[in-house]
Amino acid sequence: MGGGTMPELVGIINININPVLIDTGGFELTWHGLFTAVGIALGVWLAVRLARRARISEDDAMSIAVVSVVSGIIGARLLWVFEHTDQIGSVGDIFALTDGGISIYGAMIGGVLGGFTYVTFFKPNFPKWVALDVAAPGMILGQAVGRFGDFVNGEHFANASDLPWAFRYTHPLTDGPWSAPGVDDWYRGSRGFEGEAPVAVHPVAGGYEPILDLMILGGLFLLRRMGVGAGWGFTFYVFAYAVVRGALSLLRTDEAAVAGALSVPQLLAILTAVAAVWMALHLRRHRQPPVQTGLTVERHTHRGSRRGGLGRG
Repeated sequence: MGGGTMPELVGIINININPVLIDTGGFELTWHGLFTAVGIALGVWLAVRLARRARISEDDAMSIAVVSVVSGIIGARLLWVFEHTDQIGSVGDIFALTDGGISIYGAMIGGVLGGFTYVTFFKPNFPKWVALDVAAPGMILGQAVGRFGDFVNGEHFANASDLPWAFRYTHPLTDGPWSAPGVDDWYRGSRGFEGEAPVAVHPVAGGYEPILDLMILGGLFLLRRMGVGAGWGFTFYVFAYAVVRGALSLLRTDEAAVAGALSVPQLLAILTAVAAVWMALHLRRHRQPPVQTGLTVERHTHRGSRRGGLGRG
């Protein structure tokens, strides 16, 4: 955004939506909470549906999904707390999910670790690469839907922008940026603002990210149609999201630096990208059958047992 001239800001999207959907005094439901819940539900639904196509029983898929969701919520909150220790005044604040927020990267890491640990200890013969591949589309779908809650909340501050698709939050209860770095003097002067006033910003969390997440989802389905070996879908998801999250962090202004000039999400993006490269090298050395045919499950009655064809993967 340059200075000097005073371009007329046209086409900027004004969002005047109350972030609180329902407030009865004792119960409050925000748009962010609603979309988070819907995202989780749709993610689980898609993962279970894909699991059935991979010949994984619905019971197994649901049990892994439940563990992954719970561990994902725990991870999401813990990472947010780590990033915002200045907002934690007591131990009770750590568990106050309605006060503060959650971290998508925390949910991603917590969900994968929880599900992987559960499978390792309770289903040791389960094909882990196949499980990760069927989980990846559900995870990125859940992330995309959950981000639409940020579209309403506007809680993630970003660089100011005069692009036609920039968001400006005008509702008095919004968490949107009433002030943001990068706002030139001509902006406030030309609009007649006094004191704190709504500033148009890049729609990073509520616009760019869900669109890119859905593109990653499309890439995952394309890989499935190509019949790539088990594990490549999850590896693609981890690497692609690392690129997306790391790049979009450059436009956000609400992420404190913890490692030199890097924020926590940027640092995690680098680490997960490196992990994805390692997984790719591993999969090249140890080729796996395609997801659609890579799992052979012996179907028995409820008294029988199930065995996965890929072993520990």
